[in-house]
Amino acid sequence: MRRLDRLYHLAETGNIPSILEHGLMSTERLLNLVRTREPERTTLLRSYRPNCVRLSKNVLIRDQRAMPPIALARALEDGLEPADWYALLNGHVFLWPDRERMDRQRQACGDRRQALITFDGAVLLERFGSEAFLSPINSGNARRKAAPRGRRTLVPYEVWRLTGWPTGQRTRPPAEVLFQCPIPVRGPYLIEITGA
Repeated sequence: MRRLDRLYHLAETGNIPSILEHGLMSTERLLNLVRTREPERTTLLRSYRPNCVRLSKNVLIRDQRAMPPIALARALEDGLEPADWYALLNGHVFLWPDRERMDRQRQACGDRRQALITFDGAVLLERFGSEAFLSPINSGNARRKAAPRGRRTLVPYEVWRLTGWPTGQRTRPPAEVLFQCPIPVRGPYLIEITGA
């Protein structure tokens, strides 16, 4: 089973002051941080975002162009609707365990400046493993023959460590590591920030 020694997160450079102060936060927590009220809060959590949305001077949440509702609906299982999947993903912080996947994500950001935050994966998972999940797919991409996804796609880290994926396969590396909690961007978890 692949070790998760390094975990990577791409951030908009304008978000770095907020990230350093509050840690990496899910969209749901960011909406709480800036005190977004209903019905806008629910709309942002459960609706497709074709463009980035600025919540405050130092908080920009990413677009979801790679999972438009029609394409996403074709990939969903377990009776889930696109709104359910958006809400699920908006409750997590995403890190890449693979540098090549992270580089592809950076290219998808186009000319928007990005900062690369590198974490010590072993230390991060030792501390926050109970709030970590792994995905065998890019859960935020529903284009080009999208992989099926449903309630069992996000596997708790502790379960994955013991049994691997629900299929019983233990050798396939995770495509994503997701956390339900904020991730502190400081030692001993942080290795470096580049491009800020």
